[in-house]
Amino acid sequence: MPHLIFGAGSIGTTATSFTYTWDTPAKVAALLTELRRLGLCTLDSAASYPPGNAWNTETLLGQAACLSGDSFRLMPFIIDTKVLVRAGEPFLSDALVDASISHSLALLRVSRVRTLYAHANDGITPLAGQAAALDRQVRLGRCAQYGLSNYAPADVASFFDICEEHKYIKPAVVQGMYNALRREAEDELLPLLRRHGCAFYAYSPLAGGFLTGKVTAAKDRQDGAGRRGEGPPGELLRTRWHGASAFPPYLKIYDTPAMHAAVRRLQAVCAAADPPMTTQEAAMRWLLHHSALTDTDDGVIFGAKTVEQIRTNVAEMRRGPLPEAVREVVDGLWATTRKPKTAAKNSKASL
Repeated sequence: MPHLIFGAGSIGTTATSFTYTWDTPAKVAALLTELRRLGLCTLDSAASYPPGNAWNTETLLGQAACLSGDSFRLMPFIIDTKVLVRAGEPFLSDALVDASISHSLALLRVSRVRTLYAHANDGITPLAGQAAALDRQVRLGRCAQYGLSNYAPADVASFFDICEEHKYIKPAVVQGMYNALRREAEDELLPLLRRHGCAFYAYSPLAGGFLTGKVTAAKDRQDGAGRRGEGPPGELLRTRWHGASAFPPYLKIYDTPAMHAAVRRLQAVCAAADPPMTTQEAAMRWLLHHSALTDTDDGVIFGAKTVEQIRTNVAEMRRGPLPEAVREVVDGLWATTRKPKTAAKNSKASL
């Protein structure tokens, strides 16, 4: 089964963004204890986390380490982080990469992380300059390896070529959006990574919560409520799907008739299964046991808002392959939701 990685972007707090549970050092320390108990020992962090409040996640992680003393440092956590995104700036230049990882290490109270990611292509720094900057951090010992996140397949291919030409260390892992409704990675990116022996970590396995069915259910209710002059469904407040915390890229991708229809098909087959299962269980089990991810190197980054959610999600994910009837429906969703291919563009959907 692919590795399970906990998305640390749910640690922290912002004024208008999502509802956060782990917003104090004590709460974070308790979370880490529970993650360890469940065998989840890899954290996917970023200088820009949580969205809208850069450095807060890593500040709290470091404070939790201090609060817990030596016992925390002995916990077998693997930490990955990402370079701080600076809008309109060459944040992947050597100087800004150096400044970002230096500050992350100081906040986390560690001497190095496992993986340092470029969170996205900054569109300013040439790829050769980005490769040189990331290569240098590995050679300095500040990270064991580096990776790329949200890069177009063509840019990843160019990155590998540049590294081979200049004898730079190659990216060890690439992160990208991948779930039952969005499988573009299978077309070009995954075959490219396999040729170079590079791992793939899938983020947004539940499409930002869309695959739980709550967005479709709320929309169906709101369609009727709107005719009666009622307001938006309360369960979507402080989520990616409504109000100040709404994330436009996800709304554009998922809030479409085809996507809602796909969720309804999934809900129907999950309700008819014996025993019945939730749509999120079906989506996660498909990703771990039936998708194009490999068992040895690839991973799935998932998040949660409560410890109870983590426990439930992990238990569901570890139940093994899906019943054939459910698998067939999940396999077929992509054919109904994919759009005609267009020119590849850099994506910053997870920022």
